[in-house]
Amino acid sequence: MDTSTSKSTTETFTKIPEIRAAYDEKKKPANNIREMGLAYDVNRAIPIPNVKQQIKAMELELSGQKARPSRGNSSKEQPKQYVAARLEEDANEYAGSRFRMARSMVRVITDMIDRHGFNYKAMSLDWRNYEQVTWRQFRTKIRKFLRIPEQCTPYLEQKGWLDCDMNDPNDPRWKEYSTDDES
Repeated sequence: MDTSTSKSTTETFTKIPEIRAAYDEKKKPANNIREMGLAYDVNRAIPIPNVKQQIKAMELELSGQKARPSRGNSSKEQPKQYVAARLEEDANEYAGSRFRMARSMVRVITDMIDRHGFNYKAMSLDWRNYEQVTWRQFRTKIRKFLRIPEQCTPYLEQKGWLDCDMNDPNDPRWKEYSTDDES
């Protein structure tokens, strides 16, 4: 392997703080990563099954002979296994939704809610609907807007609707018009 490739691979691995802390510069990158319980070469870690070898092993097993053990990774515990465990914990941690709508879209949506409430048909017929958004598209955009708390909370506070229950069918402020879910 050429040194430039080895060096760039080493730099890539050492960008992750958990790996950088456990990395030993005196060892080869492949050995370092293997000791941490990680895979340096995915193709070697999870090999493609060889059907011919599997058939031969089954034939030997059925005939009563012992098959040769495969040369897979040994099951002994690696010394730096905590690195893989910590990386797995970080990966499973919920990062939350980072989705946000564009300010211009929020401005259009809040303006339409101010004018028409939740009457999507009236929104689609409004002369300010320059993009010719259909009532179903308005419904989708508004519902998406209401699912983003960091953007809809200031608007709901301004309107005085923060303490209201959106799922209350008796509250006229949240009554949706022109929807498929109407009863």
